[in-house]
Amino acid sequence: MPYSTTITALDFSDGVSDVRVIAGYAFTQVGPLAEVRQDNVTLDIDSDTFRSANPIPFSYAGSLAPPPAPHWDIVLWIQEIRGITSDTGWLFRSGPFQTEPPAEVVDIIVAPMTAIGTAELATAIGTLPITSGTTTINAATLSVAGTDLLLSAAGTDTQLPAGVSFTFTATLVLTPNPSVRETETPFVLQLNNPNLSFVAGPGTGFTTALLNAIRGPIFDRIRPQILATLKGRLNSGVLSSVATRINRGVPTSMPPGVVLSVRSLRAGTRPLGTGTEPIIEVRAALGAFGGVLNKFPPAPSGTGCFIATAATSPDSQEVHILRRLRDERLAGSVPGREFIRWYTRNSPRLADTIQRSTVLRGFVRAYFVRPAARIAAWILARDREH
Repeated sequence: MPYSTTITALDFSDGVSDVRVIAGYAFTQVGPLAEVRQDNVTLDIDSDTFRSANPIPFSYAGSLAPPPAPHWDIVLWIQEIRGITSDTGWLFRSGPFQTEPPAEVVDIIVAPMTAIGTAELATAIGTLPITSGTTTINAATLSVAGTDLLLSAAGTDTQLPAGVSFTFTATLVLTPNPSVRETETPFVLQLNNPNLSFVAGPGTGFTTALLNAIRGPIFDRIRPQILATLKGRLNSGVLSSVATRINRGVPTSMPPGVVLSVRSLRAGTRPLGTGTEPIIEVRAALGAFGGVLNKFPPAPSGTGCFIATAATSPDSQEVHILRRLRDERLAGSVPGREFIRWYTRNSPRLADTIQRSTVLRGFVRAYFVRPAARIAAWILARDREH
């Protein structure tokens, strides 16, 4: 049976390149590249069309279901074309299906950059000391180096002579999660270039054994804590920045059904005191079947529609009614979400102009906002009756 859906995008980033929509299969194999993806249907979309907020149809004849083998899954993903060869540029990852993907609209919000630096990593190590077998890690620090993290850990091991401690260093290589089936984790974190040195004693021949022993607490305890911290920081940063731009409240956690994907990681800096500090610039996107906008809570008190707020006030009755129409009626339908996208993209600049002019504020309030609020009140009253 033919499959058909539409794709909509709202871009709050510093630019998206041409993208490719792909439907096909994914399965797991043994080895370092555990997930294998097989493209079956593709659609290339130029960046201007993708960013226009107009619905983009995506369909294919026939059916991908059932998958060729029980351990294969049907998947749909969206990726910037220039990032395909490097497994970056991720905009949406559907997760696994044994049937055709949902036919609901695939909604994408490309988020502004989120920074990860010293402050964001402050709680990433977790509680110390950590003991695993004969090894105890007493202290550990993280720092940013390009798009990677440098880990330094100090500790002891009961197999070493008395008074001998060790220092362990390694590079934690941070990359976007390329899995189209495992969508809960936005990052992959790999340990690279481990090195071990000893304090108050020689290497004693235990170097290789200790390196292997130390990998245990690093991978079992410290690495998951770092990934959880990075995910939490990215979640909160993306949700907050997107909510501000769509004039909605900030969800307390990633809404169910919304997938966070990392487009790219870049080395950057930000001001710190009289100088700068290195940061990792994370560019990400939110995606969901059936809409992303409608999964954000209503705007908190004091915020409202851009133009109505500029012409009246954040707490005006008109703003309250128009906000209710947006949340209770428009956000629940595809045409309504398309209008919200268009309005969100185009109204802030006009609202700023209106707010600067007393004459213009009065004109817009009398001839646009108040009539619109009356119509909205009528629609909401009619909905209650039915």
